Amino acid sequence: MSGLQISKDLELPIEAATWTFADLGIKDSGKTYDAGDLAEEFLKNGIPILVLDGMGIWWGLRVGADKNGKPDPKKKGMPVVVFGGDHGDLPIPTRTEKGRDIVDTARLELMAKSILEAGISAVLDTRQFSKNMQRRIVAVFVNEVYQENAKYGVRHVFIEEADMWCPQHGMSGETAASTGAIDDLVRRGGNFNLGCTLITQRPAVLNKDVLTQAGCLLVHRVVHDLDKKAVSAWVRSMVSPDDKKFKKWFDSLNGLDNGEAWIWRPQKPFEIDPPKRIRFRPRETVHASREFFRRPEARTAKMGNVEEFIQKFQNVFAPKPKQVTPPQTAATNRPAPMMRPPDRPLPLIPTSGAHLPIPRPESTPIAETDAHVIVREPVAGVQTRMPTLAANDQEVTGQILYAAKQGAFDGEQRTSKDIVTLLGNFGWMHPKAAVDQGLLKLCDLKFFTRKLASNESWYYKLTPNAKDRIVLELVNAV
Repeated sequence: MSGLQISKDLELPIEAATWTFADLGIKDSGKTYDAGDLAEEFLKNGIPILVLDGMGIWWGLRVGADKNGKPDPKKKGMPVVVFGGDHGDLPIPTRTEKGRDIVDTARLELMAKSILEAGISAVLDTRQFSKNMQRRIVAVFVNEVYQENAKYGVRHVFIEEADMWCPQHGMSGETAASTGAIDDLVRRGGNFNLGCTLITQRPAVLNKDVLTQAGCLLVHRVVHDLDKKAVSAWVRSMVSPDDKKFKKWFDSLNGLDNGEAWIWRPQKPFEIDPPKRIRFRPRETVHASREFFRRPEARTAKMGNVEEFIQKFQNVFAPKPKQVTPPQTAATNRPAPMMRPPDRPLPLIPTSGAHLPIPRPESTPIAETDAHVIVREPVAGVQTRMPTLAANDQEVTGQILYAAKQGAFDGEQRTSKDIVTLLGNFGWMHPKAAVDQGLLKLCDLKFFTRKLASNESWYYKLTPNAKDRIVLELVNAV
């Protein structure tokens, strides 16, 4: 491993992965851009990262950029899996309860643990959710990472707009839960191989119990007196600001250029004291800010392929069950009727149609054969042949058909992004590309029709008799 070269004249030690940074500055001062530099350095040195992104901008790590920050198709970007948001590879787990979507706590905890065990880097884009749901996601996810990470090695967590999750005021409900989780991470995360970077444009409204625990200050342009006082409070907790050098430094905060920052770490080892004024190096990936989306090249930005890392996650989160041969009866030398074991998933076997599981009583034997009677009716004297599909609930086409049989598409047309989220609610997580491929196959087999919307998204809708052609068949889970 080399060091972390965040600017041409400053290299941080690898040990900075377990530091707590406070990355402060007003809007457009460069704090998120520069945090991206730090993230790139961690990733290049083999240190996985996690990003809590309530702004929907960190997916840009997946897009390689030239020296001017424009997308460069020759560069792959960084190997980061995006969960949720408009650019998500996989959804953040939710479920429906009493007609409204809520966070699926159990599967979110499993998702966090699977990310750690698979050793991948991840961005959680929560922008699509309400503030309360976002705070619930952050509380559950951060707590699970804090509890489980120790045995998986060093990892750094970036917390975008940290005051959203741990504000100075309003400490109740989900806000109290997310604040408590981040407070644990900041105070004691180093004991569990965790470091973090708190990013905020309003240090005055970030919880001071959290802010003052940061060990390294990255302060960009700060103008408002309240925010400058919050920076001063951090300094007073670390060093004595009695001399004239401190006043000169403090007065310079509102004059920093974009991308410039003071870095200050008074703690040993690896102290940076007195503070050092630096300009961060150009990023190697796209900074997906609102300015970026105004540029023509934003429409051509392509995220790097991370299928390998998605598969590593899926292998932990939803491993395929092992197949076993059912027992034989002595009298007939045929498979014995199999009873459904309690509390197991219900996979499928392919037969003559699209076959998916249906609930049965706990101790009902499964029939050895099912009789399927096909009734044909002439239509204008022409026999219409409908193709069939041998499907099961271990692959995406079968899962889409199962959801359809459960009424998930009744009277609705949905985009493939909607369907990714819908499958996630059933417990099946797939990248959008895999869902698109499965939907195309089902369109070819006349289970779905599709049409192009004005925003260049495809809408999918069940054909009129599709549900009648889906036969759910229960087999024993192994």
